[in-house]
Amino acid sequence: MTTEPGGHVVLAPHADDAVWSVGGRLARWAAEGRRTTVVTVFAGPASGPAEASGTWREAADPRVRRAEDAAACTELGAVLVPLGFADAALRSGPEGFLYPAPRRLLGPRHPADARLLEEVRAALDPLCAGRVTVHAPLAAGGHVDHRLVRGAVEALAPGRTVWYEDFPYRLRGRDHAGLRPRTEPLPAGAVERWLSAAGRYTSQARAHFGSVPALREALLARARGHGDGDGQRLADRHWLPVAGGPPEGGRDPRRA
Repeated sequence: MTTEPGGHVVLAPHADDAVWSVGGRLARWAAEGRRTTVVTVFAGPASGPAEASGTWREAADPRVRRAEDAAACTELGAVLVPLGFADAALRSGPEGFLYPAPRRLLGPRHPADARLLEEVRAALDPLCAGRVTVHAPLAAGGHVDHRLVRGAVEALAPGRTVWYEDFPYRLRGRDHAGLRPRTEPLPAGAVERWLSAAGRYTSQARAHFGSVPALREALLARARGHGDGDGQRLADRHWLPVAGGPPEGGRDPRRA
């Protein structure tokens, strides 16, 4: 696949990450006629036969998540490219799931995932080539899949990468070390399209917020916080390299 000059490529570790985190800008780019591609990296089937039904892992069902992702991206006018890597919650080995509890997803990378960084980087390389702006996650919150995507991207297109804040994770100073913030206002029409598309991820809205209306309110609260605070001006914030600073944001991609 190739992308046209001047377009945007948004790299999402999972379905929902691009639309929830960057959806206001996705809607604005569509209104401006800019070609936008959403690449969902960990959108493949489970890596083994381990059973996920009836557990917290059900929220990672790839069939449900891919359908939600397709509906949301279609609504925003973005081209969706789902890759075949399995979600960390569904990756398994001879002894069962690699990450036995949700909190383990935010901890050290399992040794069985050692080759994933290079595999993800190789898969993303052609998608990030050319005169496109690459949008990638800061890996706020420390989810292993988000760290893998950030680590892969840091070596691909540092001069053309815009780093976005992973929603709904809490941003820490270390996440944007060596970067400077930039805030862009969001037109009212773009916000409405964003919130509508974000609600397509019903499985994740229920898992993280209890309902789609609660998700919408959380997204609006963030947009208000990046705007004027009282809701009269809504905005999105992203991060760029500090002039003369390290484009990688001070992280070693080998530690992703």
